[in-house]
Amino acid sequence: MARTTNRPAGWTSSPTRSMQPRNARSRRSGASKVSRARGQRRWTLLLLIAVGSLLDGDAVPFPTTLPVAETTALDTRSVGGFNDLYTGTIPTELGLLTKVTKADLEHYCEFIGPLPTELGTLSMMHDYFYVQSNALTSTLPTQLGGAFADMSEWQGFDVSLNWLTGPIPTQYGSMTKIDAFYASANKLTGRVPSELGLMAWVQDVLLFTNSLSATLPTQLGQLTKISGDTDPSFSGGGQGGLDLKNNDFTSAVPTELGRLTNLKQRLRLNANEFSSTIPSELGLLTATTYVGMSYNGFTGAIPTQIGSMMAIEALYLPHNALCNDIPTQVAALSTALPSYTTTEWNIDSGNALGTPCCEAYPEHNHTCAP
Repeated sequence: MARTTNRPAGWTSSPTRSMQPRNARSRRSGASKVSRARGQRRWTLLLLIAVGSLLDGDAVPFPTTLPVAETTALDTRSVGGFNDLYTGTIPTELGLLTKVTKADLEHYCEFIGPLPTELGTLSMMHDYFYVQSNALTSTLPTQLGGAFADMSEWQGFDVSLNWLTGPIPTQYGSMTKIDAFYASANKLTGRVPSELGLMAWVQDVLLFTNSLSATLPTQLGQLTKISGDTDPSFSGGGQGGLDLKNNDFTSAVPTELGRLTNLKQRLRLNANEFSSTIPSELGLLTATTYVGMSYNGFTGAIPTQIGSMMAIEALYLPHNALCNDIPTQVAALSTALPSYTTTEWNIDSGNALGTPCCEAYPEHNHTCAP
């Protein structure tokens, strides 16, 4: 049975949907809380309660403007729950919901256009901000960093799986209490700002599949709470940890990453343009289960210290310029793996392991022992 609902003038919907208007008093009385139709959050009041109730069924255009008087009067703490019901741009009037502590505009809503700078007025946000899996095409608003600077009890900040462009604002380093920072699968460019090292409580940083470039900041080594233990359903298509795969990072991997000793899940540096030796300090990551560094230009021998990574279950090093013999300590790790994990181990392909570096890659100026 179709759900009846009220909509403001200019609202359009699927031709198969029953649209029976309610009176204004009914609309205002609905502006408290409604149960989310699919039960994926405890409760959600959508700014929508000012203009109607939740829908089930086909996607409909989102109203381009909201009634300002009714919107500012809402005593709402949560915005979200759209699921794949709405299309169009995110209304700038969302910035008027100054009591909001949660924003969930994800789950393939097909929102398009910019991420409004007006969302930077949501200074009471302290739980989560999710706009993943849409088709947003703007740069990341710098205003979000300052507005969310004093938040606590965060679950995460997720703008992944969009078409966002430009750099990561340095102001985002002000989000010092977030648990997770997800901006993967966009078109972001430029450097990773050193200010991200101020996110002292972050457990996941996922920036994979962008066009980020230059050298990695050494300040990433300050993110000592990174573990990968946050809810993987919020990871924008990946798994937890520090994931920088599929970008254009160059030069050396900072030795400071060896300080991330709480990292249990993934360290992914695959498919970049690193051209240094593998830092021996990565051997300090004794709790890490997955390390991916394939399809780069890493040179020289595999450090013997990698053999200290006793929790490792997956090590990917193919398609670099690695040479010399595999250290016995590293080889011993693979032989100790359970049989079901042996397919997760690849360090030989596309390298010259077993060949002296001076013979395999003389262009790298390796010196052969006399």
